[in-house]
Amino acid sequence: MPGNKGRTGFLAVFAREISRIRQHARYPLAIFVFPLLSFLLIWGLFSRQYPHELPVAVVDLDHSKLSRSLIRAADASPVIRVAFQVADPVEAKNLMLAGAIYAWLHIPKDLEKDILEGKGGEVTNFTNTQMLLPGSIVSNSLQAVVSTISVGLNIRSRMQSGTMQEKAMGLLEPVGIDRHVLFNPQLNYMYFLSAALCPAFLQIFVLMVTVMALGSEFKNRTTEEWLKTAGGSVWWAITGKLAVYFLCFSMVGLVMLAIMFPGFGVPLRGSGASLMAGTLFLILAYMAYALILVFVFPSLRMALSASSFLSGTAFAFVGITFPLAGMPALGKAWSSLLPLTHYLHLFQEQTLRQAPVSVSVPDLLIMLGFIGAGFCLIPLFKHHMIDRRYWGKT
Repeated sequence: MPGNKGRTGFLAVFAREISRIRQHARYPLAIFVFPLLSFLLIWGLFSRQYPHELPVAVVDLDHSKLSRSLIRAADASPVIRVAFQVADPVEAKNLMLAGAIYAWLHIPKDLEKDILEGKGGEVTNFTNTQMLLPGSIVSNSLQAVVSTISVGLNIRSRMQSGTMQEKAMGLLEPVGIDRHVLFNPQLNYMYFLSAALCPAFLQIFVLMVTVMALGSEFKNRTTEEWLKTAGGSVWWAITGKLAVYFLCFSMVGLVMLAIMFPGFGVPLRGSGASLMAGTLFLILAYMAYALILVFVFPSLRMALSASSFLSGTAFAFVGITFPLAGMPALGKAWSSLLPLTHYLHLFQEQTLRQAPVSVSVPDLLIMLGFIGAGFCLIPLFKHHMIDRRYWGKT
């Protein structure tokens, strides 16, 4: 390298890697541009914090005062919006199949008449739970609307029979429940889903870029030159190379935290220092995974495919969208092998739960274990670097 002739060791490898990054535009894009764009994308997707006005339809066959009250109450809910009032269930079903609505409410004929005659009545909610999250939200909202109307009718009926209002309400709900929603009472998506997606994107870029940086040396047959720049030391060769990416991704990780707290409004109720340490450990842990993958798969294509599988599917197993307690043993085992799982556990403890630092120490130690397991392979890399059988494999 010009300007580095005769210089070997950690700093020489560090300078060599900076020069390689400058020569290949894909590295700056994958290290800085794409991660920051992904954070902005998440902010754009979840800036409203919770769902509003999810479209539903109503099939009103009663056309009564009661049915109109139900429709008004449903439309007044901030979560759902009565986008369509249709004449028959077939039309409502077609709207759902077309993706125009998440649910429809079927109000049968003579509903008000049957209730006034004491026969009771029933409205039906058809919900598309193929899209589990919006379907569940819409179903709960419609159920709450119908329950509220039903309670009002029941209380009114008892009061018309001579029962005092307080007693009528007591008879309606003899055993009450005093609910206290902890940690995220606003059901704010910014507090759990978007804040989890940012580290999920970060670990994808860390793993893929590190595998590319290491594997490309073998693919391009430059491992001998790389080792020579390190003065023959495999430790200086690998740590000098990875130090560049660690510093770059550490800056991206700190920007991520800055975006999540002031930008997303996520509360930091615990230790900011432990969260910063956890972010750095997360980056190092996925670099350690990259070392393992490149060591196990001499082909760059296979190593990148394995890293895509490991990082791309991670979010499904970390317990955010599906609870860990409900996973089978294999799912729990796979989740425990993902550094992202332990980082997000630490993140939730130090943001919403206001847990003491001692509670998060096990997560930090587990991530440290991942780091140690990967970096223990460094002495074995020298054989791969000087053995021509590992060179040139795509």
